[in-house]
Amino acid sequence: MADTPAVPSDPNFIPIEGVMEAPVIFFEVCPTFGNNGGLLNLMLATGLIDSAPHGKVASRVKAVAHLRMTAAAAVNLRDTLNNALAMGAPVQKPEGRAN
Repeated sequence: MADTPAVPSDPNFIPIEGVMEAPVIFFEVCPTFGNNGGLLNLMLATGLIDSAPHGKVASRVKAVAHLRMTAAAAVNLRDTLNNALAMGAPVQKPEGRAN
């Protein structure tokens, strides 16, 4: 049996349980939000197209998730979203390899 090489420890790594079982949530709009005593709430929604009589289609908006979080969690989410957006932003003079 081959020995498994030791993996160097990373002090910044935080193990996360349930990664593979967590739902994937797709949304296109955040139609409502609020702050209830420091607990923030957001509704995530997406647009759906449905068949309608006489060969027509009808569009509707469906809620897909309700997010509840503390202010600290909201700041973390905002910062993470900003970082993810920055990763996809075009650059004027790319130096190095592209992703």
